[in-house]
Order: sequence, then structure tokens, then C-alpha cells
Amino acid sequence: MNSLPKPSELGAALDRLKELLSTGETEQAQELSQTIFESYALSRDEFLRMEDFNIELRNRVAELEDSSKNLEKSLKSTVQTYREGVEVFQKFCDASNMVNRLKDLNEVPKLLDEICGILGLERCTIVLDRSVCTDFPDQPLPTAIFKGYMRYIDSTLREGDSRFYIGPVSRMMRPDIFFADPDITPEAGGSCFSYGLQDKFYPGRLIGLFSIHDSNPDRYHPEMATDYLEHFCRTLSSALQDVINHQRAVRLREDVERITRHDLKTPLNAVINLPHLLSSDESDPERKEILKMIQEAGYKMTKLINRSHDIFRMEAGTYELEPSEVDLVKQLGRIRTDLGDILLRKDSGLLVKIEGEAVKPGEEFNIKGEELLLFSMFGNLIKNAAEATPKGEPISVDLHRKEDKVYMEVHNSGAVPEDVRTSFFSKYSTSGKKQGTGLGTYSARLIAGVHGGKVRMKTSEVKGTTVTVELPESEKAQN
Repeated sequence: MNSLPKPSELGAALDRLKELLSTGETEQAQELSQTIFESYALSRDEFLRMEDFNIELRNRVAELEDSSKNLEKSLKSTVQTYREGVEVFQKFCDASNMVNRLKDLNEVPKLLDEICGILGLERCTIVLDRSVCTDFPDQPLPTAIFKGYMRYIDSTLREGDSRFYIGPVSRMMRPDIFFADPDITPEAGGSCFSYGLQDKFYPGRLIGLFSIHDSNPDRYHPEMATDYLEHFCRTLSSALQDVINHQRAVRLREDVERITRHDLKTPLNAVINLPHLLSSDESDPERKEILKMIQEAGYKMTKLINRSHDIFRMEAGTYELEPSEVDLVKQLGRIRTDLGDILLRKDSGLLVKIEGEAVKPGEEFNIKGEELLLFSMFGNLIKNAAEATPKGEPISVDLHRKEDKVYMEVHNSGAVPEDVRTSFFSKYSTSGKKQGTGLGTYSARLIAGVHGGKVRMKTSEVKGTTVTVELPESEKAQN
């Protein structure tokens, strides 16, 4: 393009050509006209070449624009698919979290309704093997005798680690078994996903069936991905089995507790009653004292049995609180009397204070709670304090109120041994006591909890030990 004449040069050449023609200089005019023609031809060829290049460039731009639009469309589709995948994944995570919070078989029907809402299902059903539910005749889920139906179940579910069926209902032999509904037949139409809930302790054994039904025959088909569904079903299977095993263990424990209490209490009646009958005819004071000791031991044993039952119910969350107005000053007076021997042996005493001041005669400190439980809790805590305090050092109990809370601080000058400080309120935590059960502080924590409160401990070699019980002004029974 640099060799092409400029328009001004071409104009000058044309003017020169006119001048030569007008003066009759034909030969020079011919040479100049040839030069002008060659320049024109060269310019025309270059223009056409550039036009072809521009056309090719426009076509390329159009192709790039089309490619860009297709790429943008594909990217939007990919982002939409990703978002939908994340949304589906989040829904299954939410459903799985709900399953993991399952605590009782009676919660399952409500759980299934919530799962249908989260996952957008028309219907989902759990059918349990009846052999799994023999201990729970009142549980709300439908059951079936799998042993008699295994030929239909095996012919429907595929073999493998995950046993499931996905596709039209019409291809299932006995869909009524999977949905516990005689109206669901192969002619009912629609599609479904059915999963065999396997026993994680005995691979290959089914504890139940989880099935989803949809009236749309194309919603569940063999080509669709089932990873999320399979993972959810495995979570459901594990949670159901944990709940069943837990409820079975609780029931077994209740049965053992009930049988044990009955078997122990029956002979204890004789231990308690016979000394009373014998002492009425006994004149020897020493023998009467022995009979009294036997009777007191029987009462103590009965109290321990009843206490173990209460602890069990508190642990299980089934204890029903029966609160009443309780005067703690009066209770502490009874505890002081009961612990008289220990306090005398330790050359100690029990100082009771209200809001930091010594209790005045006739003064009361009333709270809402269950009298026997509160007596047991304070009796254990004060007994522990009496046993732990150095000889000659008193035990103090300070009662006070603050911000709708009631506080009871039991203090003694001794320090809790290092080896039990972190487990002070744990079950069977004890140190240095030959006859200690490790249940005193543990039961205190449970009793405080069932009243809607809590208990804590601070200890040091210098300041001694303070156990603080915090209770609400109005009782909040444990659910």
C-alpha cells in the first residue's frame, strides 16, 4: 500500500496529462496515461483485496459473536445446573440433619412429612420388618413379616451394597409391600424409588424399606443419578437402627431396674418389719439397739433402691417433678441433726446464713421444688463437706437471691483431691472414701438439672471448697 500514489499525486498527473494533450505532446501523454492506468489498476486490485479481507474479517467477527453467544448460553446453563445441584445437595443435607436428630420411633411420621416438604416428594413411606419391632408393639410405623415376602423384595431390589429399585411402579411385583398400602398395585401408575434399609451390624439383612412414589411416570427412571438418594437412605437406615437399639436398651434397663427393685424390696420388707415385731417383746437394751440398727439398715437400703430409680429416670429425662413450697432453713436443720455424729467427730458445726447474715430464730427461706429431692441433694453435698473439712473447721451454707435466681453455697475448708476435680460431678467419681459410691455429687447435678438449675464447684488449698447450687425462682421441670 505504501507504493500506491496519493490522490493529490494522481490529480496532478491527470492535470499534466490534459496539459500534454492540449500541447500535442502525444508520446509523453501516452506514457503518462499508461502510468496513470497502472496506478489505477494497482489501486483497484488493492481495494478489492482489502474488501475481501474486510468481508473475511466481518465473517470471522460474526463467527466469534455466535461462538461467544453459545459460550455464554452454555456458561449460564452450567451455572444454573450447578446452582440446582447445590440446592438439591443442600436439601438432602437438611433432610439428613433432621434424620440424625431422630430420637424416638414416634417421631418418624412427622419426620417423613417434613422430608416430603423439603425434597418435594408426593409420598414417602417406611415399612419396618416386624421382627425388629417386637419390643415396640405401639410404635406408629407400618410393619411386615419380611421373611414371608423376601421373594418379592429380592426380585424387585437390585443386588449390591445398595439394594434399591428405581423406575415405573408397573414393573414392581408387589408394590403394596413397599408402601404398606393395598391400593398401590402395578396398575396404579407413576414411578418410584425404593431402598432396602440394611442392618449395619448384619450385612445383607434388611430392617425395613424406604419408598418414594410419584404420580409422574417419568420422575424416577433408571437413567437418573441416585447418589444423593442412596446416601440419604444409608443415613436414615443407620439413624433408625440407632433409635431402635437405644429404645430397646432403655426398655431393657427399665425392666432390669424394675425387676431388681421388686426382688430387693420383697426381702427388705422382712428386714424392716421383723426387727419392729421382735423389739416389742425384747427387754435387753443391747439387743433392742441391734434390732434398731438392722431396721435402720433396711430403711437405708430401701432409700438407696428408690434413689437409684429416681436417678435412672432423671438420666432418661422421664422424671416428672412434683414441686411444692420448701423451707430450706427447716431442711438444713434436719440435715444438721442427721449429720450430728459426723459433725461431733470432726468437732465441726453447720452455719446457716441468709444473704450473708446468720439465720435468726423463726426465719425462713422458701423456694419451689420437690422436697425429698432437695433434701437428698443438700444432704449429700453437706455430708461431703463435713467429711472433707479439716477437724475443728465449720461448714457454712449461704442462701441468697439474685436476679430471679436462688443460690445455695456450701463451703468447707478442705480441698477436693486433684484426681477428681475435673470429674467432680461425674457418675461414680470418688476419691479416698472406702464406702463412697461416687453418686452423691452426680445425683446433685441431676436434681439441680431436673429443677431447671445447675451446680458448680470451686476449690483451692487456700480457700477451701465451695459448691454452688443455682435454681430458678420458678421451677423449670426437665422435659
